Amino acid sequence: MGRGLMMSDFEDKFINFFENDSSNSEAPDWLKEFRQGSANSAKELGIPDIKDEDWRFTSLKDFSKIDFSPIKKNGNKYDNTQIPEFLSSLDAFFILMVNGEVISKDEYPFKVSSLRDCFSDANSKIREIILEEFSPRNKDFFYELNSAFLDRGIFIELEESSSIDKPIVLINKFDSSANDSFINTRNIFSFSKNSRADIIEYTFDESNSRYFSNKTSFFNLDEDAKVEHLLIEDGSKESYIFSNLKVKQARTSDFTTNSILTGGKLIRNNVHPKLDGEGCYSNILGLYLSSDHQVMDNYMYVEHSKANCGSRQLYKGLLKDSSKGVFHGRIIVHEEAQQTNAYQTNRNLLLSDSAQVDTKPQLEIYADDVKCSHGATIGQLDKEALMYLRARGISKRKATSMLVKAFTDEVCEPMKSKTLLNIFDRVVNDWFAESGLSETDD
Repeated sequence: MGRGLMMSDFEDKFINFFENDSSNSEAPDWLKEFRQGSANSAKELGIPDIKDEDWRFTSLKDFSKIDFSPIKKNGNKYDNTQIPEFLSSLDAFFILMVNGEVISKDEYPFKVSSLRDCFSDANSKIREIILEEFSPRNKDFFYELNSAFLDRGIFIELEESSSIDKPIVLINKFDSSANDSFINTRNIFSFSKNSRADIIEYTFDESNSRYFSNKTSFFNLDEDAKVEHLLIEDGSKESYIFSNLKVKQARTSDFTTNSILTGGKLIRNNVHPKLDGEGCYSNILGLYLSSDHQVMDNYMYVEHSKANCGSRQLYKGLLKDSSKGVFHGRIIVHEEAQQTNAYQTNRNLLLSDSAQVDTKPQLEIYADDVKCSHGATIGQLDKEALMYLRARGISKRKATSMLVKAFTDEVCEPMKSKTLLNIFDRVVNDWFAESGLSETDD
């Protein structure tokens, strides 16, 4: 348990927030019980510290001292010019959110509602998803805290055999009212049998506020559902972001997620797919792009519960200045998950002498008929390759950009959606431009 004396004030403060949360009095009994159980679990777990093996590379000491309070004011205005052109120009279904609250009122060929509006529906699929235990493993303080304050967010449900031909784009903006606030959101996606869709989650900040964002995206895939998911975290570089991505997969489902992390003073990116039906597959991809003094901590927990499933983890980091990256990847193969194919790779490129990375790949295998491997690398630009390009008249900046771009491109290779691939490329190129790595001559 991560609870320490110096951390107890933080936990006690949030338990007090929970006990005085007015939304609890209006909630149905099943939700009150769920929230209370989650609050008890969060209190028992305690905010993690560096003595916790899964957190030993990232200290939360400074974060825990900041006086965050639950957000009260709800933003409701959107300036569409704030949305980057590579998203606004898409032919897509847009869902707009401010500080985790849904504000768009469009019609969609799938079910959409705010999370809060679903709670009173006794027959709603959401109740089943929330109450069904995802996994007894990988208990996380911030996920339990997210469950205790379950209120803001969105619920999207696709019916059986439905195929959405345009991307579903969730855009969440943090405005000035988010400053020094605790903002708790959960987005739940339910994909019925044989349904298909591409999902984009984009988060940004309009005012460079300091806030504590505790978010969860939960994907529930029924048999033969297929999803491609792109997460772009471009929040304030003064913010503290704790993100959980939970994926539960039924038989022969196929899930691909790609995370691009550019925002946050400190970001903890937890990804936990559970391959819970035979013949399903997960692609867990990610690129963390850090600069200045940013800390980006990535924790992967890929859980194989059934036989004949496959997964691939590929995470890469580009680190500039005095930034820090962490990759801790685990593959868990249960005893009944025979004929598992699981691969894990982490590669990091340090673009300065003061940037640093800690990486820890891990396998935990209880089955005997499996193919599993892991690997990790940390390095700087290949000087010989750089010299080769310079000798052919290419400037140092352009040669550097070419090598770095080749490094990042591998992350998106498993993606099939051309739209998502194009957005990935645009986000990376924008970061290159901001970081002085664009392919231009000196």
